[in-house]
Amino acid sequence: MHLANQADVRLLPRSAKPEPKISPCYEPLSYVAHPELMPMKYIRVNFHFMNSTDGRYNMPKEEVTRYAYEWINVVNSNLEHNMKMFLPAGNKTPALPIPYRYVISPDLTVKGDSGVYYHINDTLCYAVKTGRERNISDKRIIQRYAIRDDSVMNIFVQTHQLDSIKSPTYRPDASGISLGSSVKIFGRWFERPNVWGLRGITNHELGHSLGLSHTWLGFDGCDDTPEHPNCWNKTDHPPCDTLYSDNMMDYNAHMAALTPCQIGKILLNMARIGSIQRSVIEPRWCHLDTSSTITIMDSIRWEGSADLEGNVIINSGAILEVGCRISLPAGATIKINPGGKLVVLSTGKIHNACGETWGGIMLVKEKKNSGALYLMEGAQIENTPEPLAPTP
Repeated sequence: MHLANQADVRLLPRSAKPEPKISPCYEPLSYVAHPELMPMKYIRVNFHFMNSTDGRYNMPKEEVTRYAYEWINVVNSNLEHNMKMFLPAGNKTPALPIPYRYVISPDLTVKGDSGVYYHINDTLCYAVKTGRERNISDKRIIQRYAIRDDSVMNIFVQTHQLDSIKSPTYRPDASGISLGSSVKIFGRWFERPNVWGLRGITNHELGHSLGLSHTWLGFDGCDDTPEHPNCWNKTDHPPCDTLYSDNMMDYNAHMAALTPCQIGKILLNMARIGSIQRSVIEPRWCHLDTSSTITIMDSIRWEGSADLEGNVIINSGAILEVGCRISLPAGATIKINPGGKLVVLSTGKIHNACGETWGGIMLVKEKKNSGALYLMEGAQIENTPEPLAPTP
């Protein structure tokens, strides 16, 4: 076995096939085609509970940390059990595992920080959803109180304005709004609502921050989320007798289903270098986890970018084609056994996304039979101990 060098590279010409209108690297379904490229992602969040000077707009400070941790646990429980889609009727849309969870992220540079914060502000403690005083999209609360919003999703907890709650035409229900890497959740927090009832709206608003749109309008970029009338629940009368949804990005009594395309959109966003969605993930792809080794046993093409956490082994007779960006952690290797092949296509790139050196490509040889490395014109391999490039 030896570390591949430039002399081991076998050059392939670019494919003569016409390029697709949309590269598979930007197709959401590419990101759910291979479970081995879907390691669990952990999204960092923190909580900000807003209260007034007189204490009427939220629960007491000593209660909020435990409440926040219970809250995020039930939010994650929803993600653990992806529901089958109700729509369209009779659909065969698979309910794939949802490969992300939320973790409360304390600031480790601050002693005793819990990731749960409490602010007294008589102007910014409340929300008004409708009317002249509507302020739900006001970003002053974010500008003033957001902590590490370049790497953590900030969740702001605001009570509906007490005077508004008294109005018979105002709906002080659990609701929210996504504003980039920050989310506001509105409710009647002084009543300490059961966290179980908050899981749907929280996942919905955080879903917006992860790049998803409402589905009922039919313009969310996914073919597996049909247009519908956005019924809250099933009724005895049309259209809600048959056209009610359980999708997380609709407003309904369940809000617990994500389709393959929706999951793929989130993973695509998480894989985009420099995206908001990527910045809030714990970067577990920087350090080698040998328990996350991927073994290729057949012929397979990876279309869709991914950040691997372990080594890759290509067995004898197996072929791995890499068509998009693949990152390996520092020290990780791709081992190609005799008769195995690694083919990096013209749109493919293998590198280390953390700016470090990964271990490179190891070719195993038995007698005259060896693992083989093929690079198509345009392919990129970076951050290896030995330079590798597709040269004539």
